[in-house]
Amino acid sequence: MSGKPEWVTRRTPATIYRQPGLYITTEWFVIGKRRYPIWELTNLRTGRGRRDPLIVRSMLVTAAVVAGIGVTLGFVRELHTISPATYLALGAAAMVPMLTAAVGYRLRPRPYELWADIRGRAVMVFSTDQERVYGQVSRALLRAKEAARYGGIADPLAAAGQWPTVR
Repeated sequence: MSGKPEWVTRRTPATIYRQPGLYITTEWFVIGKRRYPIWELTNLRTGRGRRDPLIVRSMLVTAAVVAGIGVTLGFVRELHTISPATYLALGAAAMVPMLTAAVGYRLRPRPYELWADIRGRAVMVFSTDQERVYGQVSRALLRAKEAARYGGIADPLAAAGQWPTVR
């Protein structure tokens, strides 16, 4: 026995989604050099990855700069004796890491991740930061699982006897 369940068809697998480095058929999910059999992907679920380390660091730097400015001003002088140009310079120094964090937040979003259980282990099978590509891949993978389970795309009537009749 090859390990395939009995409901997996023996036909040539139909291609459901194809992009460079990504190939989904009714039998295989191929991404890069990794290859996952569709029938082994169970408990598909989505998630979001961690923020980019640059954004986290710039937020920490912003907090440290603002706290440092406050502590320095509190210990060095009375606040009413500091010139307006000094306040502008200190504000600009605090704005640089804040702007870096804001730009990084927009340009480097959290990645979308697709997780599945394979032979009892949770494995991240796909990750991208593009929402559109993620939606296409997750829908294609669900269609591949349904097609493999219910008779394939080429012959959808092969599964006609598997549906219970309502009386």
